[in-house]
Amino acid sequence: MRGGSVWADDDLEGKMDNKKLSAAGKRLPPAAGKGRPKGVVNKLTASVKEAIEAAFQGAGGAEYLMRQAEENPVAFMTLLGKIIPSQVHAELTGKNGGAIETVSLNVKMLSTDALAQIMAAKSNQSNE
Repeated sequence: MRGGSVWADDDLEGKMDNKKLSAAGKRLPPAAGKGRPKGVVNKLTASVKEAIEAAFQGAGGAEYLMRQAEENPVAFMTLLGKIIPSQVHAELTGKNGGAIETVSLNVKMLSTDALAQIMAAKSNQSNE
């Protein structure tokens, strides 16, 4: 008898019943596998996004982007290519709310001129 105590097999099994085991049969820490809840943004990601937003506003916001579109069209279109989804799925509706058709558009196949026309049309719509 070592250390003055003897564990019966039944006692050991009773103590292990409430412990989570890995596939290899090893005990896991109590919080294993919980991780960050769905939808919660990583703190570093959130702070980087806030810094980018502050820099964007400090540089002039939308006016800055308009200037970049004119002065650096290649860089501006590259930015658009990164932030616009590569697949656009839209359902168009008629005046009475009825569906007209469903359209999928692969924007990677569009020329920069076509993308610029789409952006200009969208800008005109939001100004009306």
